Amino acid sequence: MDTSWYGYVIVVCSFIIYFIVFGTEHTFGVYQEFYSSPSAEPFLRNTSPQDIAMIGTLATTFTYLLGAFSGRFADRAGYRISAVLGAVIMGAGLIGASFANSLPGLYVSQGVVLGVGSSLVYLPAVSCPAHWFERYRSIAIGIVVCGSGLGGLVLGPVTEHLIAHVGVQWTLRIQGLLCLIGIGGSGMMLKTRVKKVPGQSKRMPMDFTICKETPFVTLTVANFLTSLGYMIPFFFISVFAVDHGQTASTGAILIGILNGASLLGRLSLGFITDRVGRINMLFICALISGLSILCIWSVASTIKILLVFVIIYGFTCGGYFSVIPSVIADIYGLDRLTTVTGLLYGSIGFGYLIGSPVSGVLLDITKPNTSYIYVVIFSGTTMTLSSFAVFYLKYWRSNGRWWIHG
Repeated sequence: MDTSWYGYVIVVCSFIIYFIVFGTEHTFGVYQEFYSSPSAEPFLRNTSPQDIAMIGTLATTFTYLLGAFSGRFADRAGYRISAVLGAVIMGAGLIGASFANSLPGLYVSQGVVLGVGSSLVYLPAVSCPAHWFERYRSIAIGIVVCGSGLGGLVLGPVTEHLIAHVGVQWTLRIQGLLCLIGIGGSGMMLKTRVKKVPGQSKRMPMDFTICKETPFVTLTVANFLTSLGYMIPFFFISVFAVDHGQTASTGAILIGILNGASLLGRLSLGFITDRVGRINMLFICALISGLSILCIWSVASTIKILLVFVIIYGFTCGGYFSVIPSVIADIYGLDRLTTVTGLLYGSIGFGYLIGSPVSGVLLDITKPNTSYIYVVIFSGTTMTLSSFAVFYLKYWRSNGRWWIHG
């Protein structure tokens, strides 16, 4: 552990997978803008933005909701098979979307099929580094999950450029080929260090007894509460800034800074986590993320205060999601790491599916004099409550002590 040169190959390949998988999903906003424009295909020109947004929502939801099954599949069939199969399915979904001639066709191809393929790919990528690193596990996983933030920053402008110059159909095909070649090639390099035990293939397809264990329940509650409020600042900070006297370009800059701070937090906190303790860092990130929303965003009336908020929130919320796989590996070991990760990440899918509609309803309540206070309270409260669930996990593992290095 921590010394094999192949571990660094694993980190690079997993980073590439994360870069493409979540970079592709995070660029749907570019497609959303095109599908809503007069230049879109005739079958999309009278479609509401909410119906178009459902394409990206389906992709994200299926990515996480199927984690329980795709994680188990990866543990049984192997990370390499799961990643390559997922790359093929993702590529087929995007290329199929380029030939779609109806909105339901896009729902199936760019939504469901893309999400199914992503689910088979991202779990092996985030789990495999744990097989090669122990002391520097948080750093290795932190580098991998940075690929999601960097992928969104890079592939967004690239996608917009391609649509403008080669059209949306060929853009979808190029992204599909990127998935096939980039993810498929990187997936071929994935390899674990835990040997299968005799008779493992004869076990039950799913072992739900784990759902009764205290660590699983507390992490599930924490992840669900976090995902309820996590995306709300990303969705609303730009329009919030505009409604408070800032320009649209300033709002876009705030989103960029928020993503950049999240990227920095995912990477840099890995170096601190292995010294402070992984559960400790998970608790700190969840608590500061929630309190920053309640205490800073709620009173933000100037660009300086908003800037402070997006930096603090982005840094800590990014760190939260980079630490989770390390905590799971510490508690459950490596032999069923992907299965447990998939089960836990399923709760994140439910949170994403619920959080955005609830925040939209809360915002509509305040019309015509739109106020964001209910949205801010909802987001900050759910994320703060998630830190309490993590604190209970710390308390339970330490047999009643409030601090545990682990």
